[in-house]
Amino acid sequence: MSLESKYPFLIRAYNRLFSNTQIDANKLIRSVQKSVGCTDFGASDYENRLQLLCDSMNEEANLHPFGAFANKERLKGVLKNRLRAVQLFKEQPEILETPLKAPIIIAGLQRTGTTFLQRLLASDRDNRALLSWEALNPIPLKEKNEEKKRIKQALMGQKALHYMSPIFFSIHPVEFDSPEEEILLNDMTLLSAIPEATLNVPSFSKWVAAQDHRIAYDWMVKMLQVLEWKKAAKTWILKTPQHLEYMDVVTQKFPEAVIIHTHRHPTECIPSFCSMVYHSRKIFSKEVDPIAVANHWVNKNISMLKHTMAVRKNNPNLKVIDLYYTDLIKDPIACIQTIYAQIGRPWDARIEAELKQATIRNKKNKYGKHEYNLADFGLTNTSIEKDFSFYLDAHPRLK
Repeated sequence: MSLESKYPFLIRAYNRLFSNTQIDANKLIRSVQKSVGCTDFGASDYENRLQLLCDSMNEEANLHPFGAFANKERLKGVLKNRLRAVQLFKEQPEILETPLKAPIIIAGLQRTGTTFLQRLLASDRDNRALLSWEALNPIPLKEKNEEKKRIKQALMGQKALHYMSPIFFSIHPVEFDSPEEEILLNDMTLLSAIPEATLNVPSFSKWVAAQDHRIAYDWMVKMLQVLEWKKAAKTWILKTPQHLEYMDVVTQKFPEAVIIHTHRHPTECIPSFCSMVYHSRKIFSKEVDPIAVANHWVNKNISMLKHTMAVRKNNPNLKVIDLYYTDLIKDPIACIQTIYAQIGRPWDARIEAELKQATIRNKKNKYGKHEYNLADFGLTNTSIEKDFSFYLDAHPRLK
C-alpha cells in the first residue's frame, strides 16, 4: 500500500486560502488565560516548556497551514485544562486527598495488543479506564449539563479525525466513549510523547527525555483523583507504551500496582507502529520522511525496552505479568481469567459475559485492515531482529 495519500477537500481548501504555519506561544497563553479567566499554570517553568515545544514545531515539523491551525487548537485545549485544573485544586483542595486503589498498568510496545487488553479489562464493571472524552476534558466545566458538553466535544473530535484521516482508524480506533491512554493526562505537563508521535520535533523530544518525569506522573495521579472524586472507587486500568520509558517512575508512584507487560515479535509491531506515526504526522505536515520515522522510533523503543528490563532485573519483587500477543488473540477470555487468578481477583459468570461482549465490540479490523510495507520505512525482518536481539533472547517464546 502506498504511503502517499491525498488530503481531504476541506484541508486542501484551507491550505490554499491561508499561509501561516507559525505557532506563537505567547499568543496561545494570552488567548487561553483570557478565555478561562485564570492565569496560573501551576509551574514556574511552564511557559518555557510551551515555548520550547512551539519553537520545535515551527522549525522542524514542516507544518502546512491547516496543520498549524489544528495544533494551535490542540494546544489551546491542553492549556485550558491545565488552567482549570490548577484553579480547581485551589477551590477544592480535598480532591488531592482522594484515595486510589492500586491500578492495573498495561505496559508494552505499541501494537502489542495493549488497546485490546485495556478495553477487555475495562469492560469488567469493577474496573474503570480513562475514557476518550475524559482524556480530552478531564476537568468539569462550570456550567449546566457540563458533562454532556464535554462528551459532545469529544464526539466532534472523533468525527474530525475520521475526516482528516480515515485510514488512521484502521490502525488505532479513537472512539469518544472508549478507553484511551492516560498519556493524554501527562500531556498537560507538556512532558509526554504525544508531540513526537504526531510531529517531527526531535529537539523537543530530546529535551523532554532529559526531564524529571516524576512531574508528569504526579500530575497524572492528580487527574485520576479528579476523575474519581465523589465516585465509587474502582480499579484503574492504565495503559500507554510510554510507561516502559519511565518504569522506574511508574513503580515509585504506583508501588502496589500490577503491571502487565505485553509482548509481540518486533517484526510485527515495529513496522505497524511506524505506519501509525507516519499517518498521524501526515495529517499535519507537508512532508513526512518514513525512514526518519523508523530511525527515531526503532531507537526509542530499544531504549524503552532496555530501561524496563533493567528496572525489572533490579526489582525482582515487582508485580509483573508477561502476556504474549499470540495468547491474547487466541483466547482473550482465558488470558483475563489467568490474570485474575494471578492477582487474586474473583471470577464469575458476570465478568465472563461482560468480557465476551467486549471481544465483540472490539473485534479486529473493525475499521478495515491496516496494511503497511516494511520497505517503505527502510526496515527488513533481519534488521529488526538484529536491533531487538537482546529482547528476543530474553523472550524466546517470541522466536
